Amino acid sequence: MKYLTAEQLAAVHGGMRLDGMRPSENIEDRRGMTRRESMRARGTPAAPLPPLHRTPGDLSSQAGLDDIAGFARRNRRRR
Repeated sequence: MKYLTAEQLAAVHGGMRLDGMRPSENIEDRRGMTRRESMRARGTPAAPLPPLHRTPGDLSSQAGLDDIAGFARRNRRRR
């Protein structure tokens, strides 16, 4: 792991481009609540994810994730 010195960190310029980014709609105001009330509060359910369309040679298959899932299934059967 590479560590930055304070001088290197101070010389960093740039950041995320936020043009066209839509604000989140999943925001809850918990000001004025105790920690216990905040931890027990029910959050709003998130919108369902869009369907996953996989193609041969996509990034996850290139990274070997499909092989890992298949390996886990094969090992589960052997037990």
